[in-house]
Amino acid sequence: MNHEELVYQRIGEFAVSFQWIENKLREIGWFVIDPDRLKWPPPDLRNLTNEKLVDRVHELFLQALPKCNLPAELEADFKDSFASSVKQLHQLRRDRNRILHSAFIELKAGGEVQGILRSGSKLQVDEETGEALFDQELLSAKSFTSEMKAVADLSLFLNRAYTQLLHRYPHGGA
Repeated sequence: MNHEELVYQRIGEFAVSFQWIENKLREIGWFVIDPDRLKWPPPDLRNLTNEKLVDRVHELFLQALPKCNLPAELEADFKDSFASSVKQLHQLRRDRNRILHSAFIELKAGGEVQGILRSGSKLQVDEETGEALFDQELLSAKSFTSEMKAVADLSLFLNRAYTQLLHRYPHGGA
């Protein structure tokens, strides 16, 4: 696989992984709202922006946590971990917007792609000088490594939170 194919693959992997995170958030929220799945498919949480989805699921999780009968230290850990994850989720949303709302410019020489430049679409201005600032980076197969690590860490935590809800949150006539 050549350089540009790897770069485009990384962009696609990030986009698909981000959608997985968003879906897991909905699954957590839907379970808290309707743990017995009485109304399926669930209508709630579908039309929220990612920012509002993260905040709403955080609220729902905090409301559900006391009903899970966890030891006090584990409940406190989940509250703190979820609050920390919310900050990371909001940063991941900003990263997604930065990546997916960019222009990708192929730099060619000799009829072949020599590099790919990501150029942000938002015009920024230096407050002191009034000069235009450009959000640009030359991409490689290792681009988006930090964003993908954040996705992996968040995926593990969200799976842990969802699994705890499945096992501890009252449902099934309980």
